[in-house]
Amino acid sequence: MLKKILFSSLFIVSYVFSGILFWGEHSYMLPFNLIVTFVISFFIFKKSANTKLDYFIINVPFFLLLIFTSIIGKDFSRLMTYIIFVPLSSLIGYWFIKDKNLLKVILSFFVILITSNLFNANFFSYYHNKNAQKDVPFPKVSLTDSNKNKIILNKNKIIVLDFWSTNCSICFKKFPDLEDTFKKYQLNKNIEIYSLNVPLKNDDFQNTTKILDSIGYSFPKLYAVSAKEIKDSLDIDSFPQLLIIKNGKIRFDGMLETNRNVRIYSIDSEIQRLIDEK
Repeated sequence: MLKKILFSSLFIVSYVFSGILFWGEHSYMLPFNLIVTFVISFFIFKKSANTKLDYFIINVPFFLLLIFTSIIGKDFSRLMTYIIFVPLSSLIGYWFIKDKNLLKVILSFFVILITSNLFNANFFSYYHNKNAQKDVPFPKVSLTDSNKNKIILNKNKIIVLDFWSTNCSICFKKFPDLEDTFKKYQLNKNIEIYSLNVPLKNDDFQNTTKILDSIGYSFPKLYAVSAKEIKDSLDIDSFPQLLIIKNGKIRFDGMLETNRNVRIYSIDSEIQRLIDEK
């Protein structure tokens, strides 16, 4: 029994290790941990005298870790995916012991890997954006271009604003997708897409304006004059953050989601929703 408990603790080691290895990116962490779950389950069930007890030993320590990290981080958006798919992965390990059909196991595990990633991406988007659709006036905020010329947004268009800061690594990961989105709607005269930098205390404006241009992105860039004004007027102080404005009103205020597997509250689905409105 003690050996099995110690063996099952490898789930915790696997989760922590994958978090470090993949920089907290769950699209990679999830399949990694499901594979580890299957392998460990296989070896535990192989010598199992009490299947129900071993199933409990396999899953409970891992769930306790997930609940603990979710409480600490105040974010339960990933918990549901693991609660559903980790037990399924361990069941496949048990099934392989009983069935011995390698092809069935491989196919089943492949289906679980695909389904889990789809579920994870869409549930994450739903969890963070379920209250993001709005219909409130867009307040006046001071914006400039790279030459510090004052910019007034066109109230008669759909305006997409991707808020970012220079210390936001996730922002930089999403810029290539923002570029793709910009090119997709580039010829639509009713849609304007911008990145909008919010300055940090020690930022140098000239250096900030060179960052995205040096990478070669073609989407238009805007710059907020004051982080305090953005916080006070829009309640935005964490990044990336997406605002979509139509007819002078904020219609979406949530997380920037550009994952192609996401079907709800993605940047494309929200833009299309506003285009289709009468």
